[in-house]
Amino acid sequence: MRGLKEAVHARLDARLNPDSRAPLAVALSGGSDSLALTMMAAAWAERHHRRLLVLTVDHGLRPESAGWTALCAGHARRLGADFQALCWRGDKPLTGLPAAARAARHALLADAARQAGASVILMGHTADDLAESAAMRAAGATTPDAREWSPSPVWPQGRGVFLLRPLLDQGRAVLRAWLAAQGETWIEDPANADLRFARARARAAGPSAAAASRQG
Repeated sequence: MRGLKEAVHARLDARLNPDSRAPLAVALSGGSDSLALTMMAAAWAERHHRRLLVLTVDHGLRPESAGWTALCAGHARRLGADFQALCWRGDKPLTGLPAAARAARHALLADAARQAGASVILMGHTADDLAESAAMRAAGATTPDAREWSPSPVWPQGRGVFLLRPLLDQGRAVLRAWLAAQGETWIEDPANADLRFARARARAAGPSAAAASRQG
């Protein structure tokens, strides 16, 4: 675990301009991956005198979501960051919900970042997400791999906005151990274990299934 924060900061150093006065945005769901990233990003931003803007999307899909947003706001305050809650409003589709939620989330994040003057949004995807995507493709899905540096996938909201994922070479277990060592807790979204969804099935299958899919 020693050196984890330094490794992530090295990724940020390689991609970001430390002298920029633009705010740096980070997407925080309250889960372990995004919480670890937000904490590391806050330390990096403080060192470089950059303003950190924490963005949390309430998808309105679960009764706990308002409470989760409040927890994220508390994390932002504790870390000395600005905070903005974003809500996915309107009717939700009966099919294709994960894809629709992902598109709505990206649009809300990109809009908020642009309005705040931020051109980069940090996102907490990990090596586990890459393994899960591989397992999903092996099962017939077309899910692409997350990339470390990529333009926002939505238009027109995402014009001029880039996504940076500095945790792609880190495992979720390592991040959780890092958080636990600091006495931190995180949100466990029940949707991550809902086997109606392909990513939840890939996650439940575990690392061995993902490794087998890559070998095949």
